[in-house]
Amino acid sequence: MGVGGAERHWATLIVALAERGVEPKLLALAGKGAFFEDVAGRGIPAECMSLRRRMDPSGLRRALATAAEFGPDAVVTRGVSAQLMGEAIARRAKAVHVYNEHTPLTPNGRFLPPRPHQRALTRLVARAIDAVVAVTERQVPPLERIGYPKGRIEVVHNGVFEQDVEGVEPSPVLGDEGFPVLCVAGLRPEKRVDLFIEAVGAARREHAGIRGYVAGEGRERERLEPLARSNGVSLLGARSDVPELVAAAGAVCLPSEAEAMPMSLLEAMALSRPVIAADVGGNAELVRHGETGYLLPPGDGRAVARAIAELAADPARAEKMGAAGRRLQRERFTGERMVEGYRSAFERAIERGQA
Repeated sequence: MGVGGAERHWATLIVALAERGVEPKLLALAGKGAFFEDVAGRGIPAECMSLRRRMDPSGLRRALATAAEFGPDAVVTRGVSAQLMGEAIARRAKAVHVYNEHTPLTPNGRFLPPRPHQRALTRLVARAIDAVVAVTERQVPPLERIGYPKGRIEVVHNGVFEQDVEGVEPSPVLGDEGFPVLCVAGLRPEKRVDLFIEAVGAARREHAGIRGYVAGEGRERERLEPLARSNGVSLLGARSDVPELVAAAGAVCLPSEAEAMPMSLLEAMALSRPVIAADVGGNAELVRHGETGYLLPPGDGRAVARAIAELAADPARAEKMGAAGRRLQRERFTGERMVEGYRSAFERAIERGQA
């Protein structure tokens, strides 16, 4: 339950399911991470197995004992190690095993390449899974190619709850002058934060009022710092006030070359901000090009720079796009719709398992 869109998604979803009559329990394998205490603090049963390695016999015994005591109807997993552990727990508990896929897709429509051992383990367990919940339609074909059960892969889009954006005040960190553009992303190669920084620099040569900000941390910081300084972009590091930063931005940009269904774009739409994104993963299901923002070819820094400059030069258009994004989010990507989708998917998997 470390920092990340998928982890944040589940920290929200677990609590929302509990509020709607589901009885969830969170089982973290290796470590607690940033969102573990958030879930536990809301009264959700939560345990951490503190596994020292993937095949930890004592940890496996603890997990099986915990599952036997809890008696789940469904075991829901995310990630390779969790699938293996989850399959063992599901068999012991005579429960169905539902896998939730958040792995980003690359421009060729394939998942980010796993490590060799992960590829082998995934193919091993895929055929035993009872059901899969993906977050974008584009994940379905690669899931089927891996060996997950055809006809039992459902798509439930991520969503934003109204209470999470209601009353959010713009952060003073971005200032109140010029046109601030925000990128919310971990500093990892596939996020292409370098492309964002260079695009901001190029756009600033046309419109001096543009200012760039990056909210996120990661192993690429050292490489990106000099690039950011030379292009007028501030690296803000890991932040707990992302909604406030989004509310203060003129636009939100995510030029990643691998995504699933990014929460940062959904939150931008929920806060009436136009978005600039690469056409990867589920972004095409989120962004209506020319209406709610710009959907651009992956890796096209010039297109990103043009989009930033166009929005900065026409604030009325940026505001209109933001309003359209807000309407689309309310129509298709609400938290309530997401929770009901997951609950229904779990119930159908359980019913099939009992038949």
